[in-house]
Amino acid sequence: MHLHTKHRAKVGLAAAAAGALALSACGGGDGSDGDGDGTNEDGQVELTLSVFGTMGYGPLVEEYNDMQDDVVVTMEGDGSEFNDDHLPMVDSAIEAGSGLGDVVGMDEQAITQMMNNNDAWADLAEYGFDERASDYPGWKWELGHTTDGKLAGFGTDVGGMGLCFRSDLFEEAGLTTDREELAELWSDWDGFKSVAQDFVDSGIDADFLDSPTQLQNMLLGQLAGTGDGDMYVDDEGNLTLDSAANTEAVETILELNDMGAIGEYVSWSDEWNTAIAEGGFAVMACPSWMTGVISGTAGEDNAGNWDMAAAPGVAGNWGGSWLLVPSQSQHPEEAAELASWLTEPEQQVKVFEDVGAFPSTLEGAEQVADSTNEYFNDAPVGQIIADSVAAMEPLVYSQYHHAVKGAVEDVLNGVVDGTYTSDEAWDVMQSEAENAIQLSGL
Repeated sequence: MHLHTKHRAKVGLAAAAAGALALSACGGGDGSDGDGDGTNEDGQVELTLSVFGTMGYGPLVEEYNDMQDDVVVTMEGDGSEFNDDHLPMVDSAIEAGSGLGDVVGMDEQAITQMMNNNDAWADLAEYGFDERASDYPGWKWELGHTTDGKLAGFGTDVGGMGLCFRSDLFEEAGLTTDREELAELWSDWDGFKSVAQDFVDSGIDADFLDSPTQLQNMLLGQLAGTGDGDMYVDDEGNLTLDSAANTEAVETILELNDMGAIGEYVSWSDEWNTAIAEGGFAVMACPSWMTGVISGTAGEDNAGNWDMAAAPGVAGNWGGSWLLVPSQSQHPEEAAELASWLTEPEQQVKVFEDVGAFPSTLEGAEQVADSTNEYFNDAPVGQIIADSVAAMEPLVYSQYHHAVKGAVEDVLNGVVDGTYTSDEAWDVMQSEAENAIQLSGL
């Protein structure tokens, strides 16, 4: 699951407001229920599962509650925006020492920031859950550990890489709608630019791409994952904006924008959602979890208008999340059992079938590798995503990654809307990234 990125200029105010709201809303970790010991009047342990976006746990929570006599789970935050709502809430609750749920969803881009806060998380190895290491690829398992070695949580999914496209708009533009032919045409990023130019030249009333940030995220994850793993910044706060991966990703976006291929639909905005449904753009970066976003946003009327093809270069990852257990929880063992059950292969497969989040467990990934998606013209989504992560190497996330990423994305959105020129982009990006590190408070 990917964190939903929007404007970040007022992050301090947003964090304070969201934190105040969260501390009054979250009851799982602060002992405010029942007689103060985290149980209800019937003696059941009450657990709060705090999520964001479309993590797909609603049906599983109902199933889990039906299985339990002594535990009852309440889910909060479903559909909330990660950057503007969920992460500020988590940061504020950690700082306050109370207010977190018993199990907390966390996006990949902020996982290293979280794992640098050793005291915030329970050690699930104390309850025997270190035995789950064999369920996961090594890189996914290790990212769920604090810097002092505690097992804080379990991976939920991986993003993988594909490109979703509107077959109706491609047909109107006179381009092929065959996903295998498209994958061949854009087998590399030069081919992708060529298809983009053909679409722009067709003159139809739609943009080729939705926004700069979606594709830039995919490019960066792919290029860093097949290179040295470096992206924006190291763990000491030293900027590495000139990394090979970030340089190529940004330059590709600037080139696509110069040819008029990128729309002004800021990711996760109301305009972006409307454009998904009404055909405002033809192509968007599509990790596995994005299929659930598209189908849920575009609705049944657009079933069959959307399709998926393999992305240029294929290997790489964008997104994926974890379920963590805060040390604030009054019932960490029961919380660990819930987090473990929700991330077991069987449950990961159910979430994939519901919202498209590709399993991060080895067994789960194997089970869905042959899956197709009816909404996307029966596209072989399982195979496309499985191929895209097969040769992936782990990315290097800094605790400052989330803050710097926001600054970079704001500048790219500014280039597309005309606030900055392409020539100004790099200098502004450097300045804004430096400011983001200073304001991050880490």
